[in-house]
Amino acid sequence: MELMRPHTCGICGARDESKFVYSGPHIKQICNSCGKYVKFVGKSTIPDAGEVRLRIWSITQDVDYIDVAKGSSGFIEGLTGIDKNIVYWRLYLEIRKMEAVS
Repeated sequence: MELMRPHTCGICGARDESKFVYSGPHIKQICNSCGKYVKFVGKSTIPDAGEVRLRIWSITQDVDYIDVAKGSSGFIEGLTGIDKNIVYWRLYLEIRKMEAVS
């Protein structure tokens, strides 16, 4: 399952899924490798938290491992809407990064 199509960064050349951050009232897509701006995106572009949770669960079912990733990704419980989607996406990227190092 691929949640987002990877992009190739024009700055560092990395090909990966992106991060999302708020930029005023907008959401911008940034490179997951170097952190440089890619483009502004619509809120509907960000994968739904439910889809992301399924993807996380397909990577690891170790709850302690997920808790460690929550700590290092700055995960915040109890959010709703677009904020929830963004924190789950960051958690997914953190778990992927931790898996790559393991």
